[in-house]
Amino acid sequence: MNTPNPDILPLGHLPRPSSDDELADRLRTALIAAAGVDADSAQHVRVVASSAGSDVATLHVDLTGVTVSPREARAARSSAAPFAVATRDRAAVRSLRVEAHPVTVVGAAADVQLDVADVPFEWVEGAGGELGLAAVEPDAAHPVSGSARVALPVSQIEAAAERVAAQLAAAQGLRLAKLDLRLSPAGANGVAVVVDAQVKKSLLSATVEATMTAEVDDALGVTLHDVAVSSRNPVVAALLVAARSRVERFDGRRFDLVAELPAGIRLADVQVTVGDEVVLTARAQ
Repeated sequence: MNTPNPDILPLGHLPRPSSDDELADRLRTALIAAAGVDADSAQHVRVVASSAGSDVATLHVDLTGVTVSPREARAARSSAAPFAVATRDRAAVRSLRVEAHPVTVVGAAADVQLDVADVPFEWVEGAGGELGLAAVEPDAAHPVSGSARVALPVSQIEAAAERVAAQLAAAQGLRLAKLDLRLSPAGANGVAVVVDAQVKKSLLSATVEATMTAEVDDALGVTLHDVAVSSRNPVVAALLVAARSRVERFDGRRFDLVAELPAGIRLADVQVTVGDEVVLTARAQ
């Protein structure tokens, strides 16, 4: 049966690419659509690839200067053309590099560097002659290794937070007048967040404070604490009751990063640093 398959990256029709340039061109076209790349920045997407039999020996994707929309990416996946898989052929990207200096996501410019080895995938062929790539979850027998670094300027995080806060305030019948975001180091490996938001409703004006601290421990778990949303104004506090209950239930929660990942991703280290930028680095082995 022909059904949409959002996990398949469509590469046109058979046969498979016969040259490295053709492989790179097909991947570039597919990535622009699947990642929700803004049309005005699509010209900046750079893809270089080389093949070795069924494997992709090297794949280098450069998204510097590109703007992507997660919402458009979700829409692209949900509207993907039907694909009835007839055959599957397992392979791997032996060396993958994704970089962006920076890429803009939800209005925030992120500096990204990802280097990964032995990323599994499948060549999939459709009953109608379609060709695509399907992601394969790494397992213990086929682990991936590599490193990732993501850096976001605090000013960009504040601007993105202001946009999100304005939407959340509107959903509660409030108007966001001002937002102040403060980020600081927490413990040996964490970040503390304090948000002061001035909101208005008709003639009413009040300040809402939200706090959260996230710390990474030696066992690679993330614990959230000091999670709170409050306002000294009783009217605004009443409006925040539902939101506060949803947020504060996460206070004290610990998320095991290792357990949340597939068996084939053996996380060895995670570091968070806070200064003019918030920098997250991770390493898998």
